[in-house]
Amino acid sequence: MRACSCIISVMRQLIASALAGLLLIATPPRLRAQVDVEAYSMMTTTVLLMKGNQSISQGTGFLYATTKADGTPDTVFIVTNFHVVTGHAPGTGEPNQGDRVRFMLHTQQFDPKTVIGIEMPLYTKNAEPLWIASTDHPNADVVLLPLPPRVYKDAFLSVFSEAHTVGDIRMRPTSPVALLGYPYGFSDSVNHLPVWKTGHVASEPNVDFQGDPLFLVDVSAFPGMSGSPVLGVANGTYETGSGAMTTGRIYKLLGVFSAMRVVKAQGAGEISVFNPGGLATAGDSLQLGYVWKAALLADIARSFDWRSWPGR
Repeated sequence: MRACSCIISVMRQLIASALAGLLLIATPPRLRAQVDVEAYSMMTTTVLLMKGNQSISQGTGFLYATTKADGTPDTVFIVTNFHVVTGHAPGTGEPNQGDRVRFMLHTQQFDPKTVIGIEMPLYTKNAEPLWIASTDHPNADVVLLPLPPRVYKDAFLSVFSEAHTVGDIRMRPTSPVALLGYPYGFSDSVNHLPVWKTGHVASEPNVDFQGDPLFLVDVSAFPGMSGSPVLGVANGTYETGSGAMTTGRIYKLLGVFSAMRVVKAQGAGEISVFNPGGLATAGDSLQLGYVWKAALLADIARSFDWRSWPGR
């Protein structure tokens, strides 16, 4: 009986070892190390405005590309705000505060810890800007900085495109939105990923607010989030563009986040509302942000021509 028990014990150990081996074979080390990260997080980056070796200010930007017929990226841009790359609001005529921007690109799809730092000049030697903006809406707080292919040749390229702007979800006032960015520069600095702030649409999204291609969002946002991509989001039941109700998970690129609106008292019972070209302080903010519509940045991107770009 004792010998039989020993044999059974040895057989059990052999079977357990064999099963463990099978489990290791079924789960390769690379797969066990992979991390499930939202692609939109990998498309978003801090944008530092630099002058010489000095960092002037920090904002957010994201990768956007026009595409070829087969859907692959054609021209790749960093999208951000005008005031992020200049240090002042559009149309003020103030001197530009920096000479280049610094941002990061991920190099691995499933390991966000690995990034490369990129610096891009903002002007030619003749002081011509290297970013492009809207000619139809010169006061729009949106710029696109073209990236030559050599800049991202060693990166894992994950980009927004015009296809991300046509998701079948109807946006209305109070519809939920998400902003990906770096409030006061805060983020997951180990994995180089942004934080997701949530809010709601605060004006009619299909109407151009005050005649400009933008709408408002009600959100608690902070300095450093200027230039954040704004996404319409649904996880569960949502309304499609035709008005039907369905279930699922969907994201839609709605536009580019800009400054908060600010209220200042003028006198008894009087206030004025203005946009300072940056985010407001906590005491005087309406907590209403501009979102320059995705159709505007798509129009800007389509207008780009490498042959006329001064940085070629």
